[in-house]
Amino acid sequence: MTDVEQAGAQARLIIATEVAKQNAMWGDANDRADILKGQLLGAASAQLMAVWSANFEPQISRETAFEIARESVFPKDWGGFRDYGSDIANLAVVGAYIENEIKRRLLNGESTYRKPRDLVTQPFDGSCVPNPGA
Repeated sequence: MTDVEQAGAQARLIIATEVAKQNAMWGDANDRADILKGQLLGAASAQLMAVWSANFEPQISRETAFEIARESVFPKDWGGFRDYGSDIANLAVVGAYIENEIKRRLLNGESTYRKPRDLVTQPFDGSCVPNPGA
């Protein structure tokens, strides 16, 4: 197994561990989120916004980034928004919220259709080159 494969496996394990924590708190079907119809997206967005701001907005401190995200995006009737201590831990929380939101939508019978790129109206312009120099 390559280092990249090991890192990918570890990332999936970290997210799975966080999903298990959320499931232990809210049930495997995440009853809290189902009742509230998708507030997991708000929670995930807030966590991601805080991590992004803390890393890419130099004028905003980490503490302030989390305060802003809590006040502007995190579901108003939820408590417990916080910095989990590292970017990886915070991103694992984002991944778990997203996984549980996908699970909620699957249980509600939503489509899993993924629209392919339309090469006529969305041609590849070369701006995102995979494996440059390979």
